[in-house]
Amino acid sequence: MNFDDSRFIQVHHRNVWGEWTFVFDGIKLCGLKFQGGKTASSLKACAYAEPEAVGKVRGRNAQVYQQARRELNLYLAGKIKKFTIPIKIYGTEFQTKVLEATRNIPYGETRTYKEIAEAIGHPHAERSVGNALHGNPLQVVVPCHRVVSSHKGIGGYALGTDLKRKLLCMENAIQNELDLE
Repeated sequence: MNFDDSRFIQVHHRNVWGEWTFVFDGIKLCGLKFQGGKTASSLKACAYAEPEAVGKVRGRNAQVYQQARRELNLYLAGKIKKFTIPIKIYGTEFQTKVLEATRNIPYGETRTYKEIAEAIGHPHAERSVGNALHGNPLQVVVPCHRVVSSHKGIGGYALGTDLKRKLLCMENAIQNELDLE
């Protein structure tokens, strides 16, 4: 999904994990992208810093942004296990089913691509599930990092397997970073 349309509000935020971009459609979060922390940024590296585009976010949108920012920071600190921010999922019917099934994976647990395919009624669509998850516009909020390979491998991750391992270890879904080698 291309969120460059003017109806979407994008707000950049930096925390100790790196730089994030929140995308809102009205008062619903429809995109969350992680850019990592390797490049220099003008954003303040404090979890409670004012966002770069605070002037764009007003009224009810400001409250929703603050909730999204707070929940992301609390999740990454291991203090909450589920996001309550209202979201809107864009995609095909298949992609939406995959993302909804993935959204229901409990904190600290994993599912395989095959299990997600079976859960949505397409038992032979493991590869298509992987493709749908690769395009997940709500990284972390829709926890596609909790989907792993049937062969006990970590599987792919749009943000890189190092971050996937880190998130799974943080959730205690795997004992240590070597469990899914």
